[in-house]
Amino acid sequence: AVDAGHGGEDSGAHGTGGILEKSVTLAISRTLVEELNRIPGVQGVLIRRDDYFIPLHERYHIAERMKADLFVSIHCNSSRHRGSGNGTEVYFLSLTGASDQADADLADTENAADLVGGVPPQADDALVNILYDIKQSAAMEKSQLLAESLLDHLAQDRRLELRGVKQAGFAVLKSGDFPSVLIETAFINNPVEARLLRSADFQRELGRQIAAGVSAYFERSGVELSPVVPAASSGH
Repeated sequence: AVDAGHGGEDSGAHGTGGILEKSVTLAISRTLVEELNRIPGVQGVLIRRDDYFIPLHERYHIAERMKADLFVSIHCNSSRHRGSGNGTEVYFLSLTGASDQADADLADTENAADLVGGVPPQADDALVNILYDIKQSAAMEKSQLLAESLLDHLAQDRRLELRGVKQAGFAVLKSGDFPSVLIETAFINNPVEARLLRSADFQRELGRQIAAGVSAYFERSGVELSPVVPAASSGH
């Protein structure tokens, strides 16, 4: 399941030249799905197919209903001061606190997407249930492996500084049904990286790298990918 961050009235971060995070994330997500579908045995599906708003919890519920094996959420980073941030980083869920204050601030910003769309804050009961759910800890271990596999392949693009694998309390990652990660692809308010994010070639290359990281994750976790064989025709 490929989740294009933001959408509709929630435009996400604004970049140089009028570029919007919601548009960039959808473009990258579409290329990622195309690349995933080139891998035998893998089917990529978009959570958000166009420019409309989806609440954060509904995003992973959609993935749960489709019985997804993985959840990858695509975002663009942004810094308080134009041009002061750069690079790419991959997050998986933390239930006990973020890697540092900057990561906590970023999670708070992304989690505020629901408020933009008029969705009331979710009750803490759901989080309490997750804390006591054994499968959540198993999913988080796999999420870390997925995040590391993705970052290894994103490292192939020398134009982006690697900011590492990190943890934070992103609401969109709180399913226990599958490994979930959030990729902050690049800084949309950095003029150099905003030009990259606007580029169809760069979007395609990101899609290839992330898809390769997904394939490597399946290999590292011992999952054998087999092409789907069409059912034989009965001749009637």
